This record gives sequence, C-alpha cells and structure tokens, in this order.
Amino acid sequence: MYRKQRLVLAGASVIFFILYVIALFIAPDVVSDSLSGCCGLTAALSVGLTSFINKKYRVPISIIALGPVFWVCGDIFYVLCDTGVITEEHLFAITDPMYRMTTYTYCIGLLVFGFVQFTKRDLLRLFVNAFLSSIATAIISVALFQLSTNTKISSYDFGFVYYFRMVVAMFIIVFFLVIATNHTDNKLSLYGLFVLASFFIYGVSDIRYTMLEAAGEDPSGIMFDAIYLSSMVLLGIAYATSSIEDVMETQDRRSTDRSGASGILLTVMILLFGVWLCMTGALSILGFLMLMISGVAYLLLLKLLKKNDANENIIAKKEEELSEVNEKLANASVLDIQTGLRNRRAWNLYRDELKETQKDSRLILYSLDINFFKMINDTYGTSVADQLLAEIGRRLLSIEEMGITAFRLDGDQFMILCVDEGHEVDSARFADYLIGVLDRPYETKEKVIRITFSIGAAMYPDDTPEIDRLMSCAESVRTSSNPNGNASTCAFFDASIIPKIQRENLIENLLQNLDYEEALELFYQPQVNTQTGELIGMEALLRWKDEDLGYIPPSEFIPIAENMGIMPAMGEWIVHHAFMQIIEWNQKFNRDLKMSINISPKQLQEEYFTETFFYIMKEMDVNPAWIDVEVTESIALNNIVLNTSIISNLRETGLSVSVDDFGTGYAAFANMLTFKFDRIKLAKELIDSLTIHTNAKIIVEAIVNMAKGMHLITIAEGVEEKEQLDILKELDCDQIQGFYFGKPIPAKDFEEKWLKS
Repeated sequence: MYRKQRLVLAGASVIFFILYVIALFIAPDVVSDSLSGCCGLTAALSVGLTSFINKKYRVPISIIALGPVFWVCGDIFYVLCDTGVITEEHLFAITDPMYRMTTYTYCIGLLVFGFVQFTKRDLLRLFVNAFLSSIATAIISVALFQLSTNTKISSYDFGFVYYFRMVVAMFIIVFFLVIATNHTDNKLSLYGLFVLASFFIYGVSDIRYTMLEAAGEDPSGIMFDAIYLSSMVLLGIAYATSSIEDVMETQDRRSTDRSGASGILLTVMILLFGVWLCMTGALSILGFLMLMISGVAYLLLLKLLKKNDANENIIAKKEEELSEVNEKLANASVLDIQTGLRNRRAWNLYRDELKETQKDSRLILYSLDINFFKMINDTYGTSVADQLLAEIGRRLLSIEEMGITAFRLDGDQFMILCVDEGHEVDSARFADYLIGVLDRPYETKEKVIRITFSIGAAMYPDDTPEIDRLMSCAESVRTSSNPNGNASTCAFFDASIIPKIQRENLIENLLQNLDYEEALELFYQPQVNTQTGELIGMEALLRWKDEDLGYIPPSEFIPIAENMGIMPAMGEWIVHHAFMQIIEWNQKFNRDLKMSINISPKQLQEEYFTETFFYIMKEMDVNPAWIDVEVTESIALNNIVLNTSIISNLRETGLSVSVDDFGTGYAAFANMLTFKFDRIKLAKELIDSLTIHTNAKIIVEAIVNMAKGMHLITIAEGVEEKEQLDILKELDCDQIQGFYFGKPIPAKDFEEKWLKS
C-alpha cells in the first residue's frame, strides 16, 4: 500500500538533490534554495506516507517526517528574505530556528518511538546510555576540535546552549545506534542502514556547524549544505524501500542492558582522558565539570538500574509464580476434583463457545443420573460413594475423543456432549455404547457394586433450536422416565412429552407459593373387616384442587414436591391434620378407629423425621394405637440399617407400621426377617389379577399364610368387585380397602356415611 507513491517521491527527492547540487555551481541562492525545499518536501512526503500503513508507529513516523518539513520552511524563509519579499530584519532570525527544529523533531520522534517499542525499564536504559554518552561525546568532541584546529573556545563562548545543541545532535545518532544494537538477529535491514546513515550524516554535520559557530567562524558552505540535504534524501529512500514489516519492526523488546564492567571501564577511561584534555588546556573547566557530572551520573544511575533490575527480577519471578497459581486456580474452577471431569461452570463457558463456533453442527447431549444413588451412599457410606464417582469419572474420560466431552454437573448428575459436525453419529448406538461402558460392575476397596443409570438425550437443532435449552430438554426427558433399578435406560427427547413437561413446570411453579390450608385437603377411604364389613379405620389421602387445573392427582404432584424438597413441610401438614381428625372422630363417637398415614421413602430418610413426628404426637396428645404409618415396599432398596432403626422407633411408641404395595417386586419374603411390620398391604396389581390369573390367587394365598405365621395383619387394597371380595374372604385376608366399599371422600362426607349411620 502506497509503495509506488513512496518510490516515486523518493525518486523525485533524488532528482531534486542532483539538480540542487548542479544549481549550487550554476545558479546558487534562489534556484538552489528552491530546489533544496523541493528535495526536502518530497523526502518528507515519502516518510509521511509510511505512517498510513503502520498504525502502531504512526505517531513517531509522522514526527520524524516533520523534520524535513521544518527544513523546507527554513528554505522558504531564506528564499523570501533573499528575494526581498521579507525586508524586516527581525524576521531574518526565523530562518535559523526553522533549520534547528529539524534536529529537535528527529530527537522527539525517536523518543516517542522508544515509548511505543520498549518497556519503561528498557527505555530508561536507552535514554541514560544515549544521553550521557552524548554529553561525554560532545564534550570530548569540542576538546578534540580545539586541539585539531588550534582554536581556542572560551567557556563563555561555548556555553550551555551550544552544548545542548551538540548533545541533541549526538543523541540522535547514539539513540538510534543503541536501538540498532538490540536488533533481533544483530543485523540491520536495508531500512536500518539508510536511517542510521541519514541520522549519522545529519548529526555529525550539525555538531560541526555548532562548533564552528561557537568558534566565531562561518559554518555555512556550498558542499556543507548539500551534505545536510543528502541526509534527508537518504531518510526518504529508507522509508520508500521498506516494507510494512521492516518499518520500525526490526527491533525486539529484549533487555537493552549493554552496561556492566565494560561500561564502568569505558566511563573511567573517558574521565581520565578528560583530565588529560583539561591539563593540556584543550578542555575548559566548564567542559570538564560537565564531563565529570555526566560520568558520575552514569555510574550512579548504572548502580540504581542494577538494583532496579534485581527488584524487577524478583517481581518477575513472583509474577511468574502467581501466574502459575492463577492458572492452577483457573483450571480448578472448571474441573471437578472428585472425578477429574469438567464441572457446571466449564459447561456454561463451553456452551457459550458452542453458540459461536458450532451453530451449524449437530449436538447430542446425554444427561446421566445414578439410580438410587442416595441409597448407595446411605448403605455403603460416603467413602464407597466417592470411589464410585471417581471410577465413573475415569470411565467417561476414557471415552473422550474428538467431539466428545464429559461433565459432572452436581452430585450424581453427569453429562456427555457429542459434537457431530458431519451429522454422522448414530445417537442410539452411542447411547448403547455409553451404557455398556458405565454398566460394568464397580470395584471398590470393600466390595463389587453394580449401579445403573437413567439417561435422557436431546439433540440440537432437531429437538430445540436453542443450545441454551439443550440440557433442560435432556434433563426433562430423563426425569420424566421412571428409573429402572435393574438396568440402565436411555430415553430420547420427543416433542410429544413437551405438554407433560410444561404441565410439570406449571405444577412446580404452583407448589412454590402454595397455601396448604387453602389448597390442600385430606380425603379418607374406609378400611373394613373382610368377614364382617365393620369399619376398623381409614386411610388419609392427600388431595389438591387448583382453581384452574381442578383436582391434581397425588401421583402427579407428590414426586414433583419430593424433587423440590418441600415434601417434609407438606408431610408435617398431612400428619398434623390426620392426627387432629382421628382424635376428633374417636373422641366424638367413642371409637378406637385407626388412621393410616402414608410416609414416602424420601420423607423417611429426612434427618429429623422421627423427631418431628414424635413431637407432633406429643403436642397433640394423640393415642399411638390410633395411628398406622404406611411405608412402601421399596424401602428394602434403601438404607436397611437406617430404615430398620426408624421403623423400630416408630413401633416402640405403640403405633403400627404397614408395608404398602407389597408384592410389586421390590422386596423378597426374606426382607420380612429384617423389617418388623404390623400389617402387610397387598398391592392393587395382585388384587386386579385375582379373577384373571390362577397364579395371582396362589401368590396372595402364600402371602396371607406367611403373614399369619408371622402374626401380621393382611389388608387388600384396590378391591372393586364382589368376586375379588369373595376370594379374599376364602383366603382369610384380614382387612379390605377399595372402591367396593367406598371411594376416598372428604371428612364431612366420611363422617355422615360411616360414623353417624
């Protein structure tokens, strides 16, 4: 970019320079000065155009380009004065400062470049080395000039102004030279050679001009002016021939420490040389003092910089250590320590990345949950559970490959994400493969355990057009499927389950702010003696009626309440109202009826369940003989030791405990040796089969005989037909519950139908 224009301008500056040299001999003054201005202007434009292609160094390049511009301005004033356009004498003095501004502009441009290219510490080194070296060189140069020309310059004549101008001119050379020595491969590019030559020629010429002027001699001259101008031509050529990579990029940022023992030795030698020059009279007292001050300043600054270097090294080491610690912390923040898998935070970050990079890919997400993990944790302890989680992590890490990533989100919840860029992955086959990897037995230090998983899968964009909803889709299909304790299962998201999920979300939202007293109610279903039909008690059944949804079945909202963690509070409400009702009925009608209250396995596992239950019993002064606690048969799959202790504590108070849904397949008869129940409640599934399958009758008869042998009461639930009742009478089942005798009804209706009649 602008390469052709820069070459044209550089070529024009060369042509103008040649014409200028010719004009010096043929047509000096006005013509030559005009050509000098044209030469400087074209060189300045060549440099200035380079700033447009290098944003990083635009400012220093632009400032350096102003150097020839000021020279051109000086030429313009000189021509105007020479031709008589400007006659005021005080304006004649403007010409020389204009020329001087070229020197100062070069110096400022290099300093700005240093600020851009180097660190503060390295820039300080550059400046100290260049500035103090420039002072020493200027002073020595003046002394050598006096020796070589037999010219005597007094301290008054050669004051601080002249020294300052010489130091600035020398600084341009030295500063760029120090920069050049820090070149990456210790070789200057063509650009660097041209620029160094330009600054060297200009700096030496300016130093000579200053010394001659201080000595009272005429420093101007035909060839001398041409040398000045040649430096600008070289500068224009340098920027015209350089590529964008060459411009100001030939130096790196490594340390510029070129000082040390050699620097100290050189400083001492210069000071001794200055002493000799002063003794010979070549160097004035003022010059010698300046030389001494610069030398001592250099040594002091060198010591200070070395100390700063040591501090910088310590700080750099600490920063490196801190960086390593921060890196470890950053890794820890996205990794699960227990399994080595990525955590939920990592998923959130990865999900945002996917939305940017994988919009066109097919994503398959598998949400995993360990079946009955709490039971495993309670039964075998947290140590074994942690070993299982660690082994699951190892297995999932072993299958990670291109496009497959595993996460542990929380507790026993895991996630597998497959990025199918080519839409070639068979999601069902991968699910089978995943189940095969996870279903193998797990060896712990204590024993071998087999665990199963519930898996839900969803795909983007097939199931949802939003990557953010992918995990919720997979989790919803997983939680909506019933876990199978005997085998791992994988359910795939289907649009047909969306209404079910929406209803579950609606119910969950309603439960969050539910007023129990207003919305909940207990219905009661009678329990009767099989042979006589006499009422012996009732079961309290929870009902919820919503203004918009109507009656919501317990089978629908209770699992949601359990997952939300509000079942303990709801259970307390049920127990309190059931106790209050049985107390009222037995006292009012002088009866000893028994109230059955359902307690879910999750309620039973609550830390303070028994304490709360006993507290309510004591506070309400309820007769324990009036209470029957129903627990499901599935407690056999939970913490046997803990549940046995809880059931024993309940029975010790005098209330009875029934095992509900007996015969549905969870527990074996051998479990009856461990759990001490008072009553067995035959599952409705068995009762429904009594009139259909002969084997059902045999099973029920076996259960009834076993119960009688163990002195347990049997009650059949779900009895709806007379034929079923007749068979149960024949088998000598003790009690009956079901629609045949009555459906669950509100307390007022139950009292009218069963207690007042």
